[in-house]
Amino acid sequence: MQRTISTTVAALVLACPSLSDAAPPTEAEIKEKTEAAMAYYRAQGSDFSLDDPGFHAVIDAQLNGVDLAECDMEVIASMQMLWAYSPNAKPVWMARIEELGTGPEWLDACLMLSDLGDNEKALALAMPHGFIEVPDERIGEVLQALGSLSEEQLVPMQGELVLLADRMPDGDAEAFMTGWSSYPELLGKAKVETETRRAIHGRLVDAMKRGLARSEELAKTSSEPEAKRHQTNVRKMSGTIRLLDGPAGRGELIGYPAPTVEMLWNSEGADWKSFDSLKGKVLVLDFWATWCGPCVGSFPQVRELVEYYDGYDVVVLGLTSEQGNVIFRDDRGRTAAKDFADECRMMEEYAEAMDVTWPVVFTEQDVFNADFGIRGIPHVAIIAPDGKVAYNNLHPASPLEGKVEKINGLLEKAGMKHPPSVAERKATEKG
Repeated sequence: MQRTISTTVAALVLACPSLSDAAPPTEAEIKEKTEAAMAYYRAQGSDFSLDDPGFHAVIDAQLNGVDLAECDMEVIASMQMLWAYSPNAKPVWMARIEELGTGPEWLDACLMLSDLGDNEKALALAMPHGFIEVPDERIGEVLQALGSLSEEQLVPMQGELVLLADRMPDGDAEAFMTGWSSYPELLGKAKVETETRRAIHGRLVDAMKRGLARSEELAKTSSEPEAKRHQTNVRKMSGTIRLLDGPAGRGELIGYPAPTVEMLWNSEGADWKSFDSLKGKVLVLDFWATWCGPCVGSFPQVRELVEYYDGYDVVVLGLTSEQGNVIFRDDRGRTAAKDFADECRMMEEYAEAMDVTWPVVFTEQDVFNADFGIRGIPHVAIIAPDGKVAYNNLHPASPLEGKVEKINGLLEKAGMKHPPSVAERKATEKG
């Protein structure tokens, strides 16, 4: 196996086209380079890892000879699949993005830095420009990027964020597809007063409904290809409006009593009807489904968290909804359920087979719970002992240190016992 991998790497490295001039790579060359990396990925099958030195060697070979000084943000974005996964290349390409962020391409540079998790640098580059220099048609992209900022970073932008209400699209469903649905939530994180937030939320929903109505009309009168596009817009916009009608969409989730979730069944056999049945404990809600690969892939991290809080007033709940089948990770594969009772029985078997050490709960509400603003799973929310939502839109596979810091903070605030931090525990173990 190792010889085959080495041969593959050597072949792909030798296949790297050498660029003899300083011009940036063409679209065809970028495609060729990307395909070389994908060929290596496909050759590894289930053994592939992003930490594979062979993969890094293939990527570096494809990047060899590219003159970064000649690459603008468009080229950098088109080659992101290569440089972003190379430990050697990524710092150099990031430095080029920062350089371009001081010129006319500052907005694209800031958005990419934010997407890569470097919010501090993105904010520093954006500061001299502000929202006033962002074209109206790109405000949605900026709102989407701002969603990863903390309250502390958003509060200073409070006044500017409110003024964006006058720049929202009107009557155009497609213009709302990026970013605008998160606008009310951003206003909430920025601590904008409730009355102002609710007024802006109302304006946004009304504008979206006008866009929805326009798309519905166009879907009836347009030619077939265009009609399908408008039908897609109608479906997406209808879902967005449903989300905005919920607490998360209104920016009234964090710090507010948790939305009602009716529990139909749980693997513990406990008499739980709603979150009120567990009030007084920290509840970690992991929204998931058996068909969701990333959900299942995060099981080790969830199990680790459960073990960390064994004996403390912390309960992890795996919330899902009736799917009509269970997808086992063995020879059974996707198995249809005869009825809900049968699905519950199979879920018990699934939990045992997958070493799920936390309660699985079927809820009346869909796993894509609009009240929590869930657009994709896995999705984690944390409820404090007082029954209010403390955190939302977290990932179950995020580092243990951050999750422990959040949960310990809630326990401490409630005057409840908590374990040491991850750093303290490691220090004790070393000692």
